[in-house]
Amino acid sequence: MEASLTRVKNEPDLVAPGWTLYSMCRESVEFRQGDRQRRHTRLVYVPSPDGWSKQMLWP
Repeated sequence: MEASLTRVKNEPDLVAPGWTLYSMCRESVEFRQGDRQRRHTRLVYVPSPDGWSKQMLWP
């Protein structure tokens, strides 16, 4: 990160003028696994003191 920041500072034309950076803060991550009968499996992971906690969503 430090090397990249230094390079951008030293080479201002390296980044296009219209370039935009978006930063996201994760509150949860959801995964879905499809099913032919449309009974999809939905899992959500949320931060917990021990790392990540997994929960099943319904349906």
